Amino acid sequence: MTMRPRPIGVVALLVLLVLVAAVTRAQEPPKPGGVLKVAMIGEPPTLDLHTTTATIVQQITWHIYEGLYTYDRNYNAVPLLVEGHAVGDNGKTYTFRLRRGVKFHNGKELTSADVVPSLKRWGRLATPGKQFWKNVEAVDARDPYTVVMYLKDTSGAALMGLARPNNGAVIYPKEIVEAAGDNPVTEYIGTGPYRFVEHKPDRHVRVARFKDYVPRSDAPDGFGGKRTAYLDEILFVPAPDVAVRQAGVETGEYHYAQQLQQDMYERVKSAPGVVAGIIKPEGWPTAVLNHKQGLMTDKRIRQAFQAALDMEQIMAAGFGDKAFYRLDPGLSFPEQPQWHSKVGGDLYNQKNPAKARKLLHEAGYTGQPVRWITTKEYQWMYKNAIVARQQLEAAGFKIDLQVVDWATLVQRRNKPDLFDVFSTGITFNPEPAFATSVACNWPGWWCNEDKEKLLEALGRESDPKKRKGIWEKVQQIFYEDVGRIKFGDEFGLVAYRKELQGFRPTNEANFWNVWLK
Repeated sequence: MTMRPRPIGVVALLVLLVLVAAVTRAQEPPKPGGVLKVAMIGEPPTLDLHTTTATIVQQITWHIYEGLYTYDRNYNAVPLLVEGHAVGDNGKTYTFRLRRGVKFHNGKELTSADVVPSLKRWGRLATPGKQFWKNVEAVDARDPYTVVMYLKDTSGAALMGLARPNNGAVIYPKEIVEAAGDNPVTEYIGTGPYRFVEHKPDRHVRVARFKDYVPRSDAPDGFGGKRTAYLDEILFVPAPDVAVRQAGVETGEYHYAQQLQQDMYERVKSAPGVVAGIIKPEGWPTAVLNHKQGLMTDKRIRQAFQAALDMEQIMAAGFGDKAFYRLDPGLSFPEQPQWHSKVGGDLYNQKNPAKARKLLHEAGYTGQPVRWITTKEYQWMYKNAIVARQQLEAAGFKIDLQVVDWATLVQRRNKPDLFDVFSTGITFNPEPAFATSVACNWPGWWCNEDKEKLLEALGRESDPKKRKGIWEKVQQIFYEDVGRIKFGDEFGLVAYRKELQGFRPTNEANFWNVWLK
């Protein structure tokens, strides 16, 4: 029997109905509810954002705390807790108008009485805050909703400094700041879309939707605009073993896993129900040298350390697949054309053990152990250090590699008598004037007089071309004085479940405006 063909109109209608159904499903509105489980590389060393540059602290706490400004998708500074600002006195006075009705998690309204002491504390304690405050004459409250900041000189980076999330200028209630002083805060209260519930060490940090959160009204844009807490709770779970993080996201135990090994990309990409996310650029791995105390105070020993290293071998050990690393001397990334430069690159990736041995001989080095603190919680830090140790010992160094958990490393690096070198990574930074990579007051304490003057000039200058020229001079000094050791640029691999909707992989890892399908 011959089947009669369906009329073309009927077929077209059926196709149209299928397409409409698919589009409808794709456009389903966000559904509130659920508990998001996030696998972290370990325990946060603190939950006081003013006191640490550890990225894991920012990734957790910026769901709790907020600052006056944040970044949009293009990493420009945009208002968060302020309606806006006005600049007067030839660029030396900034007047900030606070948003009204913003609530802290304890129910109190945010006012200038909270903002002023929080900013002052950030200026005393935070690495970028100390750099920022060199140009601050005073900050005071004009009225409950107006804060005035008086600068010593003009600034081309003031708003970007206030927008920086890592070790950022977040606002705490006045009473929390006064009770803590320069000690870590003990109550974790902010204005963010999620409120702190509990921290059970080695189990989780739990945050829950803040029902009285007052969002901005403008459309979401990067980390700016309207923030919505769709999730009931977020559990930040320490999972130091990278295999546990990866297996957990594949089985659905976790919805998101950070810092996976890049050589597992193909497996993650093919796992059912899982999305592989690449963060490019994520950061540059570094060995930070102790300029304050011990062996590395001798410039010749630092130069020997730099001369001995073959960065290709070090980066290949840490990141495996070439799709996840590149060799580049720039302190800013090629993706930042307004800042990127190869100045000083002749001193990067020298692969010259003979030069290193000569410098060690000139310095009178006799085999004293170089204490290098690293961690397996960031697998690439450990693998970078293992290969670098082999190269350094071949050039005449003796390396005492000390492997600890990340929280311990962060604690030890604050004490100059406990290390000569430590492993870490410098994350993407849109504003070099407040870059951790060159900060004097950050562990490692690279305080070069010429570099400090240039950084102050960089903060004041507003002309883009002149600013890049200043940054290039800082980079030249970085390599000549061996401020830190840059190995290369690395790109991160993360994984998340397909039911996690609205998520955009970034190094900052934010979970507002996302939901579980």
